Amino acid sequence: MSRKLKNIGYVWAALATPLVLLTMLYNDGLSRRLAAASGLKISPRFSGGEIVRTADHGAYRTSVHRPVFDGLTGDREKGFIQVDWEPLAPLPKTLREELDIYGDGEKFSVILNTVSGTATCENDPSWVSGKPQTERYRSGWITRIGLKKRK
Repeated sequence: MSRKLKNIGYVWAALATPLVLLTMLYNDGLSRRLAAASGLKISPRFSGGEIVRTADHGAYRTSVHRPVFDGLTGDREKGFIQVDWEPLAPLPKTLREELDIYGDGEKFSVILNTVSGTATCENDPSWVSGKPQTERYRSGWITRIGLKKRK
């Protein structure tokens, strides 16, 4: 009897494993709760870092993340800052956000063209590097602006 019960257990485990894997892959809320319970954190290089400021512009909301220089073994020389543009109504053709990343009054603007999906920086300081990278995300946009570490 115990051998038959043992075999049933193996069959049940073999059938349940794909179900558990599919549940983890397609149930985002469950996988996030399990990851949080285990103490794991999503890398800021993937998530964009913590949101430090949100601005409501009527038709859209802008979320500015903290500057990310995090690396596996310490801070990197090059990083980025992420700006999220979330629509609350139909988006205008051009979105503009003024950024004061370090809170020292040294400001620049990032401008997003929602038709072409391209972004540019205006009055950018020397520590802003490269062309902003923009991607569609859900119904809004995400823009990452390259940064060099300030000395």
